[in-house]
Amino acid sequence: MYDKKLAYTINKILQDSPHNHFKIKDIAQAIGLRKHKYKDLIDTLFKLSRDKEINQKNRKYYAVKVKNAKNITGIFDATTLARNKSFAFVKAEPEDIFISSEDTLTAYHNDTVDVEVNYQRNGKKYGIITKVVKRANKKIIGTFQEYNGKNYIIPDNSRIHTNFAVNDISTARSNEKVVLEVTNWGSRKYYKIPAGNIIEVLGKAGNPDVEILSVIKQYDLPLEFPQNVLDELCTLSDDISEDMIIKRKDLRDLLTFTIDPASAKDFDDAISLIKNEKGFTLYVHIADVAQYVGTKSKLFEEATKRGNSYYFPKKVIPMLPEKISNMICSLRPFEDKLTLTVQTRYNDDFKIISQNVYESVICSNARFNYKEIDEFFEEKKELEPEIAETLRDMYKLSASLTKNRVNCGYLKLNIPETIFVFDDEGHVIDLERSKETDSHKMIENFMLVANEFIAKKLSSGITIFRIHEKPDEERLLKLKEEITSYNIKMQMNKNMNVILQNLLNQLPDESYHRVFDRKILRNMKKAKYSVENLGHFGLAMRYYTHFTSPIRRISDLIIHHQIKNKFNSQQTPFSSSHLFKLAEIATEREQIADESEREVDLKNKTIFMKKKIGEEYSAIIIAVNKNALIIELDKYPVTGIVSISSLNDDQYQYYPQHSRYIGKRKGKIYKLTDKLKVLLSSIDDEIHFKVL
Repeated sequence: MYDKKLAYTINKILQDSPHNHFKIKDIAQAIGLRKHKYKDLIDTLFKLSRDKEINQKNRKYYAVKVKNAKNITGIFDATTLARNKSFAFVKAEPEDIFISSEDTLTAYHNDTVDVEVNYQRNGKKYGIITKVVKRANKKIIGTFQEYNGKNYIIPDNSRIHTNFAVNDISTARSNEKVVLEVTNWGSRKYYKIPAGNIIEVLGKAGNPDVEILSVIKQYDLPLEFPQNVLDELCTLSDDISEDMIIKRKDLRDLLTFTIDPASAKDFDDAISLIKNEKGFTLYVHIADVAQYVGTKSKLFEEATKRGNSYYFPKKVIPMLPEKISNMICSLRPFEDKLTLTVQTRYNDDFKIISQNVYESVICSNARFNYKEIDEFFEEKKELEPEIAETLRDMYKLSASLTKNRVNCGYLKLNIPETIFVFDDEGHVIDLERSKETDSHKMIENFMLVANEFIAKKLSSGITIFRIHEKPDEERLLKLKEEITSYNIKMQMNKNMNVILQNLLNQLPDESYHRVFDRKILRNMKKAKYSVENLGHFGLAMRYYTHFTSPIRRISDLIIHHQIKNKFNSQQTPFSSSHLFKLAEIATEREQIADESEREVDLKNKTIFMKKKIGEEYSAIIIAVNKNALIIELDKYPVTGIVSISSLNDDQYQYYPQHSRYIGKRKGKIYKLTDKLKVLLSSIDDEIHFKVL
């Protein structure tokens, strides 16, 4: 019988000795094969040679040579090693390369490496890392531990897949978070683990502030602004001269207000709406940060390095200093502010008549948070008559915009974020799920109007677009196979937006959305920044960019400079190659922000749940893999695992194509969307539950 594991071992032996030809007995000896497996070896060799995965001549077997085999440079991805798999990948163009764990040399997650491709099988490339070109991290953040008289740190990032020995412990004590400077990357061949010296002690592991600091250090995020940036900041004034106002459209008499989260400190967008006999005019005002941060300035240079602001519970690392982000440019109420305004005129049927963008000056009349506006929409709160009337008209416009976007193919996925509730001492005391309300939808709709128009305005030249490519049809077909077993149909004979819209509309209840909205997202590509306009699939837009958050995103600040140059009929201040590089930086820094913010969230959840060990919860199965059920609690937005080995009432068989386990004797099924009663049993790198 053909043996998949045996096939891998055979291929490995032949590839390791590409110039040798092996008899069957040579292969059996190299493997250390037992007699009862000899027939499996013959069957496996027959299939491999028949499928041209290995060569066979005169009853001898040898490796298939890869044409034009050469070193390829890529980025090492150790995510699978962190999940206890025996392989990893090198991300390279045009495709990723599969690397067995013993062929990873001394590479660690995100290192730039050279890899030699040895062979291809089933359309996939398999290789060996030959050189580490550049280290992603020369400092490792982790928890210091003493064990049997030796010193180690356990890296916080599980994708740094080994522990590190410590030569100099400095002042560190067990269970403290530390920064280790690596002096030796070890040797996998000689079973030597990497080592280094502790250069900084951050504090006691488990302390929320220390845990956030450890993530900041791990991702090398900047805690302070360089002195030359601060010196330049001193030259900026928040005074607005009459000469500046004369050159702009004066909208200070226009009823204007901001709507933001209650915790927001920087307000970069404000809105206005006028209704008359001809229809509606929407004004989206965006802080004119480019007026104060020139492209040749140290401020712009630093903003480019940071890429965006980083938002953690109780802590923000801003892209621009607070004097700009919270004071000069922030659209605070009752203060004159310089802005760029996108003006859109609609008829009574909410069809666009005209659009324009110009430099302006505004004075916000009020600051609201989302909760206040939702309470007004729900008739639980009263507001001043003029503001109330404007908000009712805004609600009507927003509802029409939502309807139009859905008709165009807009995909609305319900994937809530976690809201952390803290006590006065800064400890997490509760976890809540965010909700998208009418006020959130309204602001999102108005910002989309502005972003889409600006993208069209700049599309005749080179600029930075926010793109979201269509998903691969192959992945959708696999999703269809899986989802069909849950009595949900996917018609593949329509455009992809309609396919996924129909799928979302079919989901019978909230529990299905909790599972399959995530699955749909995982089967789509990630949005990114690009100088090539490939459209935005999720938003169903042909033209889209980011313009509305110049205080916290470098992409938006770049777009502001381009728009302002267009006003003055000047060329863009950025060359094509520079814009290409800036788009790459913006995408890369956004990914770092996402990863670091996600890691802080996980740390806070872990700290919170450690106090709950032994408690019982209701949960839902949201994913299944070959080792565990992945569950999410109903009470808290917390995911964890139920190890299959802990299900001792039967022997369970895994059916990956249908995401389920079935007991061999009793036929009990565990599948997606199933409700469970679980007990929180333990917490290490994962949160572990047992089924009750």
